[in-house]
Amino acid sequence: MYTKNFKVLQTLISRTRHLAANYEIILLANNKKKTRNIRDYDGYSVTSEFFSDEEQSRIYNSLDHMGFHVRQFFNEEDFINFVSTTQEDMSQKIVINSAQKGTRIGRKSLIPALCDLYHIPYIGSNPYIVSLCRDKYRSSSILKQNGIQTPRSWLYQPRTGWFDRSSSPSQGRFIVKPNYEASSIGIDASNICFADNGLAQKVFEVCSSYRQEVLVEEFIPGYEVEVPVIFAGTPLTFFPVGIKLDGNRKMEDRILDYHLRNVDGYEYFDFSEEQPQVAKKLTNIAEKIVRLLGINGFGRIDFRITEHGDIYTTDIATNPHYTAKSSYEFLFYQLGLTYDDLIACLISSSTAGDAEL
Repeated sequence: MYTKNFKVLQTLISRTRHLAANYEIILLANNKKKTRNIRDYDGYSVTSEFFSDEEQSRIYNSLDHMGFHVRQFFNEEDFINFVSTTQEDMSQKIVINSAQKGTRIGRKSLIPALCDLYHIPYIGSNPYIVSLCRDKYRSSSILKQNGIQTPRSWLYQPRTGWFDRSSSPSQGRFIVKPNYEASSIGIDASNICFADNGLAQKVFEVCSSYRQEVLVEEFIPGYEVEVPVIFAGTPLTFFPVGIKLDGNRKMEDRILDYHLRNVDGYEYFDFSEEQPQVAKKLTNIAEKIVRLLGINGFGRIDFRITEHGDIYTTDIATNPHYTAKSSYEFLFYQLGLTYDDLIACLISSSTAGDAEL
């Protein structure tokens, strides 16, 4: 079923062996124990997205198996100091960036922007796309303008209130989200509210606690599904990855909140086995979104799907997790590939077609 895409995937993986002979990898990743000077929230910590020693060692070992020389940094400041003072040829290095200290919208865009300034190859999307896709409300608005269905949404701004002052959420159930966060930071069961019961207070709490705009979305009960996409000049998809809680494939009114993510309290399944026709629509939509927004390398599109098969795009990740218990690892495992293959594809897909390489 995926024969053509799988052959492209194998080509990408094989290509990384050639890169290992000519390039050094700089692995820049915040680490739960080694990263310093972290500005954080009082509630749900941004360190939930940092690598553990075990996760970092696993990535390092995969790169070592492929023959790469690897240099590691745990803090953005150390990497910035190195880049600005070194006499080394930085065009012969590839940066794998998973650094994101702080609480601002552009925290994942800092290193790609620096790499562009110094002409250093790096994996993933450019800094503009990274920041755009972290802005849930505005990226969702772009999707709507291009015929892609997303939940009805409203934006609350700290200084001025509702963006559209003629309209605010009413009559129904909604989910309240920090507009610029990922990995369910700031979200638990209490974020699902009715308009006439707790919504206004929750919006105020999230706005105050996370010091940013707040997205209020119509809540969509049903399935929760992620579509991993690999873009290397053309988008490659295989099957949507469903999320199940307590063995239940249909999440109904539940969500994958911060606590469940933090303890890996969920499992994956191949959604194409559940609803093959809807699954095909999902991969088509995901491919369209990746092309529309200009995502490079790995990108993940998240959906909620009703019992009637209505599809709503709910989130876009330009820096999706590729560690254990990620939909990417699940996808590669189901395809009969290894974690080394995943890391090889991560590098090769991001740099495919790069004139500097």
